Amino acid sequence: MDPSPNITFIICTYNRAEYLDDTLHSLLQQPVENIVTELLVVNNNSTDNTPEVVAKHREQADPSAFRISYFEEAEQGLSFARNRGIREAASEHIVFVDDDIRAEQHFIENWINFFETYPNYHAAGGQIRVQFDDHKPKWASHYLLSLFGYHNLGKKVREYPGNKYPFGGNMGFRKELFEETGLFDTDLGRKGDQLTANEEKDLFNRVKSLGEPILYLPKALLYHRIGPERATQDYIRKQAEGMGKSVARQTKGSFKLKLTHVFKEIFKTAVSLGLFLIYLIGFTPAKGIMLLKFRYWILRGYLTT
Repeated sequence: MDPSPNITFIICTYNRAEYLDDTLHSLLQQPVENIVTELLVVNNNSTDNTPEVVAKHREQADPSAFRISYFEEAEQGLSFARNRGIREAASEHIVFVDDDIRAEQHFIENWINFFETYPNYHAAGGQIRVQFDDHKPKWASHYLLSLFGYHNLGKKVREYPGNKYPFGGNMGFRKELFEETGLFDTDLGRKGDQLTANEEKDLFNRVKSLGEPILYLPKALLYHRIGPERATQDYIRKQAEGMGKSVARQTKGSFKLKLTHVFKEIFKTAVSLGLFLIYLIGFTPAKGIMLLKFRYWILRGYLTT
């Protein structure tokens, strides 16, 4: 009987076979000793050659170090796919990564270290840097990098402050935690080409409501690849409108939540106006204009839901 894996990396994918190929290669090249790693791919109705890519890596992987599992989830949506991954994971230690990442050399080792060294923590997030396949757009300011997955709270291990939480492209859990929090909300999150969001924030709010601290792991580092099709204003518009739609769904039926959101948006818009003036003075108006467009697109998504 094969030994149970020490850790499971869940990779949910939708029509990203070329990127998935690189992601699996990145993880399979990790220098690991005396541990078994499960790479669990959840195919969420892809129409490309995703099954063939997974099969190729399964044949090439060292079976003493890696187990590659493959499942197809018919319900469309990232939250459905993630929940399927949780149910199918063979390890009690779960890490979610996107299908378009490149892991640093000791990525798996650093996640294993978290689960072994911090037994009282049930959730954590790793550092994410952004790697543009083409060039970085002129309008992409530091304040918009989080839209591309950028996540960096510094060089030291620390607990997440109250207003921060891990990003979905690099987050880990002890599986038992989901028995208390429940799974991802399937009304939230991306569904095919619909760029709705907030399923991660919703889950981590439930984690924090239990009094569970969440740890930031700077050395659990990966790079999130951004292809040219995502480095466009149209893609950011769809993403921003999806964020607005998600907030509308979360605040539906609650006047208090709606009012809180309105005040937050007023504050963020005021900040964006200030940044616009700074970028204008600094002769980089494209960055300031994009910040204002972003806030408008969020509002439009919110009001049209």
